[in-house]
Order: sequence, then structure tokens, then C-alpha cells
Amino acid sequence: MSLLTSSIDLDMIAPPLTESQLQFPASEIDHLAQLFLQVGDTVRPIILRRISPISFEILEGYFEYYAAMKAQEIDDQFTAIRAYVVPPDRELAILSQYQFLRSLSTPLANEKTDSLPITPSERQSDLEKIEQTIEQTIERTIANRLDQKIAATIERIVEEKIGSSFQAMTKQITNQITQQLDIHLSEIKRSLLLTPVTPPVAPPINQIIESSAPPVETILESVTKKPSKSTRTNQPKTRSSGSSPTKSAIKESDPKVIEVLRELNTLNFGDLEYKLLKSRSKKFARPIYELRLQQPDQKFQSILDITKVEGIAEKTILKIIAAW
Repeated sequence: MSLLTSSIDLDMIAPPLTESQLQFPASEIDHLAQLFLQVGDTVRPIILRRISPISFEILEGYFEYYAAMKAQEIDDQFTAIRAYVVPPDRELAILSQYQFLRSLSTPLANEKTDSLPITPSERQSDLEKIEQTIEQTIERTIANRLDQKIAATIERIVEEKIGSSFQAMTKQITNQITQQLDIHLSEIKRSLLLTPVTPPVAPPINQIIESSAPPVETILESVTKKPSKSTRTNQPKTRSSGSSPTKSAIKESDPKVIEVLRELNTLNFGDLEYKLLKSRSKKFARPIYELRLQQPDQKFQSILDITKVEGIAEKTILKIIAAW
């Protein structure tokens, strides 16, 4: 807060103690009162403290106050005096400054008193110098206070601007990230909805067995090729479920055959149909599945049991095994 002067009515200033007036010669009070009337006010403001909304108390400037009261007695148009009304939190600092400046002017006054009488013009000159010094000090103080106030205001404005800009930038970045995440999640959901459900693939061991199995043509050639005499002689005779002997190229102990038999007994209808599709035997999926349901306890004991389905012969079984 800047220290500014105000014109205060003399009636609003509480009179000091009567004894304080005795410190100043009456002639000097009369002389200063005449100077007040010539100028219209004092060149050195007095210092006041507010004691109520309509009254003030003198802190410094008793001599000027008595001279102003004397000027009012001489001319009733002189009703006010210029003063500093100090705030309570700065009262001590202002009084210290005032007393320090007054102490600087005291040796000069004592020196002149000891040597020669002080003329009114010299006294006025001293007063002007003191007033000038006070004014300069006050101006410097006001300038420093003003600089501090401006610096604090600028700093506060900068902090507010930076804070608001940071909040806006953070909010914008958060919104952008949220929008991007929403877009990605929507794309993922859409892709999951559009992706068809693929049937389960065979375990890796089946792929190894399938890769090592001979091609279908080789198996068919071995089936259709007539065995030699020695082979027919040495080959043991096997019997099927019927009474007549049959010749079979299917080895029940083959891991491939065991795997096919196991899955024929356990796969659901959809997977079974998919497996038979590879050997172009998809049409047998339904009758094989229904035949399996008719004997749930026994199921297929041998791979040749599926020949009970109409249209499936051993040649068909070999194609199924090769393509499985």
C-alpha cells in the first residue's frame, strides 16, 4: 500500500496534552502560522494515527499542528492541514524513519544556534531541506514498495497463466488419449465379432504322424496290388467278423490308426464332420455319429467297425486315415 498524504480537518485531530505546546516558543509558532497562511498549507506533512472513523491522533508534527491552529485563529478559512495517515502495521517503521531524519537535522540547527542567530529565511531553508529529504525518502520507499507490488503481481499472473495453461494442456492430452483408447477398443471388439470361429486344430503330434504317413496313392497301390505267391503263402490268415477270411492292409497297432479310432469315438459332430471333410467323406459324418450313439458303451472297438455304415469299405477307411 502506498503512503499518500491527505488533507485532514483540524477539528478531526484530537488535541495533544497542553504541556507539549510549552516546548515550542510562541514567536516561532506565530511565524510558522504566518508562513502557512502565505502558502495555504504545510510543506512537511504531519503524521497521524486513526483512532476512530472521524478522529485522528498526532504521532509526529506537534509544532506544525500548533502553528496550524494559530493560523486558524488568525484566518478562519484555514481549516485543514496536510498529513500522512499511517496504517497500524507500518506505524513503527514510519516513525523510525521520521525520527532518524529529524536527528540528521539536529546538529545543523545546534551549530547555527551556537554561532549566529537563525533568521526566518534560514529556518525556512532548513525546513525546505528537511522536507525535501523526507519527500525523497518517501518517494524511494513508495517506489520500492511499488516495484515489489508490481513484481509480486507479475509473478502471480504468470503463475496463474502457467497453471491454467498446464491444466488445459493436461485435460486436452487426457481427452486425446481417452479417445484413442476408445477407438482401439471399438476396433478390437469389431474385429472379434467379425472373426469366424475356427475349428480346433489337431495336436502337433498328429501333424508329425500325418507327415510321416504314406500318401493315399501309395496305400491304394498296396491294397490293389496282388501279393506274390510267397507272400500269400507266408501271410497269416485273418478273419473278419464274418466266417469267410479277408485280407486287410490296415494295421490296428499303427499309432495313426489308434489316433483315428480314438477321435472317431470322442469327437463331437462338428469336429467329426470337419475331419472327414479332408478325405472327402463328409457325408459319412452323420451315420458314423449316429452309429456311435446307438452303442455308447462299446463304441467302435476296431477301426473296421465303421464298415457297418453303408457305403464305407476298407478303401474308404484307408483314405480317411491318410487324410486325417
